[in-house]
Amino acid sequence: MMSTLSTWKSYMRTKLLKQSALSSFIFCTSALVHDAFAEDTNKEEIPAESTEIEQDSNLKWGGSLSLGYDSNLYSASDYRSSRAISFHGSLHLAFWEHYSLYSNTGGYRTLQNAEGFYSTDTVVGLSRSSLLTFGDTGRMSISGQFSIPTSQASQDSFLNTAFRIQTPFTFKLADVGFLIAPRVRKNFHQYTTSPSGNVNISWGLSLLLGANYNYGDAFFSVSALGGTSINYNGRWADGYSYGGNVSAGYNFLEDLSISLTLASSGVYTDAAQGTLGSFNLFDEAKATYSLGMTYSF
Repeated sequence: MMSTLSTWKSYMRTKLLKQSALSSFIFCTSALVHDAFAEDTNKEEIPAESTEIEQDSNLKWGGSLSLGYDSNLYSASDYRSSRAISFHGSLHLAFWEHYSLYSNTGGYRTLQNAEGFYSTDTVVGLSRSSLLTFGDTGRMSISGQFSIPTSQASQDSFLNTAFRIQTPFTFKLADVGFLIAPRVRKNFHQYTTSPSGNVNISWGLSLLLGANYNYGDAFFSVSALGGTSINYNGRWADGYSYGGNVSAGYNFLEDLSISLTLASSGVYTDAAQGTLGSFNLFDEAKATYSLGMTYSF
């Protein structure tokens, strides 16, 4: 998250927008059922995984803390009901012009069924903003980050670490900021096969798209993340997984905001694999509704 840095941030009124949306996306991405995409999302990455840092000569370090309540709105007595409290924390350090170090981590606590606390992987990375410029507002940045396997899922698959590189492009049209960010992730597992017998994912390829708009202290954003993967046997995933969210919020204090977010995910199977899957932008069964609060410092 922090991976796209100041390029995307320049189109937002404050640092709060993306972190607010992130608290909901943390839980939504855990619902992805396809290995092709799940490992690349890493429950951080959101549009929002990536908190951008505004390169200010007076700003050397900062961060944010987010807390969210996530639910799929099914009745608590329904076996499909899913509720959780999610949280996320991030730190960044601008140590040289256009260069920043960042780290972020998070987790969630389920409130029913298999109740318990689950952490997400921790990310540490370096970003270089404004690598290239184009037009009046266009910029290209680059970032690279390592994952520390602090989540149970990564530990169960014996993941040692993962490296992801991202090259985001940002631009602005009619007061709307846009983001296009291709990503490549390389996993490093201790074993090529997981304890369940499945071949682990070696490479992940994904694309993050986003747009945001600010009106006074109110903000609106939409993002989508999709991708596929290659396992250690060199086999491509049978389909493409995707997830996305729509968020609206309000900055009621200088460093404090609230947001309401709708997130969903799905899997599309290529016809070449024998079955043409449905591409549903909204799947009620997988939708997550989140109320989040973010404090930035």
